[in-house]
Amino acid sequence: MLVDSITLQADDPPTLARFWSEALRVPIVRGEPAGLLLATPGVPLRLIPAPSTSRSEPAITRLHLDLSGGSDHRSWARTLCSLGASPRDVGQGDVPWEVLADVEGNLFCVMPGDRYEEAGPGLGSLPVDSARPRADRDFWARITGWTPTEKGHPELRPPHGPGIRLAFCDELGPKPANEPNLMGPALRLEEHERETDALELLVHAGAVRVETEDEAPWHLLADPSGNEFRLLKPLR
Repeated sequence: MLVDSITLQADDPPTLARFWSEALRVPIVRGEPAGLLLATPGVPLRLIPAPSTSRSEPAITRLHLDLSGGSDHRSWARTLCSLGASPRDVGQGDVPWEVLADVEGNLFCVMPGDRYEEAGPGLGSLPVDSARPRADRDFWARITGWTPTEKGHPELRPPHGPGIRLAFCDELGPKPANEPNLMGPALRLEEHERETDALELLVHAGAVRVETEDEAPWHLLADPSGNEFRLLKPLR
């Protein structure tokens, strides 16, 4: 299986896609029926419609984006605010990064550029609250082939070229029941890989199927810490 994208549920996918397109300076690619794609390097962002239920704080904060701020991350944070983002105080205290929320209230951080090897602003990592960070890193390494690293938190990076990393952090508490994350990875089948074999491999590795939308263009599963992810169904 390959990492297809990072999905983000949106109340208004076109509006949220326009914000992130301007923020990251990448084009929007029509990806129907599985959402709007933003052509970020390595792994794209995929904006998908959110269910018609109210958002909860756990759903918003369990996963978030860390952006690489480049040489002047505070200046870039101000630019993002001019596009519609807003500063947020989540109790971070005196830290060297900026905490913002996008136009739909999704939290993200603008990190100093020396946190990442890439020179310019862009996606840095996707921190994930995890019950067992190293075990979850190993689960994701097994199913994706991404490369494990240790840099503060257990991380995975794409095996080839640039792109967002997955970082696994100690959770503040267990994932609440019936509180689906708004964000998560999406996988796709490799050429000649069978859908049934992929699902069997995921479950054998420790995933749980939590299908909730029979007609959706993906299978919904959860990793060992209960964080949801998707396996895109092959086009028929």
